[in-house]
Amino acid sequence: NDLSTLEGAKYFLENFNKEKCDILNSLEKIDNLSKDERLNEFDKISQKLQSLQKFHADSTMFLPSYDVRQSQEALGVLQTRVQEKRDELFPKKKFAFSSKKKLSSKVETEPVPSIVDNSVDIRLSECSIQKRSHECIEMSENTVFKEDVSLIDNNFCTIKVFGAPSTVHMKNLENCIILVGPVSSSVFISDCKKCTFVIACQQLRTHSTVDSKFFLHVTSRAIIEDCEQLRFAPYSLSYPNLDKHFVTAGLDKSKNNWNDIDDFNWLACDVHSPNWSVMKEEEKEEFKF
Repeated sequence: NDLSTLEGAKYFLENFNKEKCDILNSLEKIDNLSKDERLNEFDKISQKLQSLQKFHADSTMFLPSYDVRQSQEALGVLQTRVQEKRDELFPKKKFAFSSKKKLSSKVETEPVPSIVDNSVDIRLSECSIQKRSHECIEMSENTVFKEDVSLIDNNFCTIKVFGAPSTVHMKNLENCIILVGPVSSSVFISDCKKCTFVIACQQLRTHSTVDSKFFLHVTSRAIIEDCEQLRFAPYSLSYPNLDKHFVTAGLDKSKNNWNDIDDFNWLACDVHSPNWSVMKEEEKEEFKF
């Protein structure tokens, strides 16, 4: 009822703001510590941030959409602050992702020219693939472990992300196939079209995305907003160490709410949203690394 919803939202906001302030205070004080103490303290900060992300993901099912948006924005700002402080205290060397010419037999794309020299420098702490076209790219387990991964402005690419990243952000993707191992918290997708997403996560939020397929394992909930022509089926990715990555990410492999989709643009409870559907059998695929 409305009262329990209000009470739940109040409890969430009080605890969310308390934990957020605790993390910010820890960030301010960390400069005064020795190098070894900083490492230990930053581990604690990272654990607090992960706990806050999980608390947020678990709480959105009873929160009004306004509170979900506001807290998600606050969480994004907090993640940026933590990342900036991490970069400042523990700068990492740059490295390059080398793109692979060979595509999975399950994936049909346009012919790819030689791309051996077409690598991009990416900071390890950023884990970002941006502005790539007609490539097959792999992000290794060691690269993405407990990191925030972002895939932005790519088209006609197959991108394979081994587990277990902390979060994955995807924006402005077109005609891409995204294969992702277990993600410990949330996956955020916006402004994508004609893509195939193979994703395992705690929570999925999809915004302004059209004509796309989702092979999904989600333990909390999947939320869509301003979307059309989305089709959903159970997660169908397999690769060595997948079970291990489910454990590492803290995801329950036996619990999958792949067809329990909450459309923020469709308020009718007794009529199915026209913006998403269960995938037809002829559309379903199996994916392997």
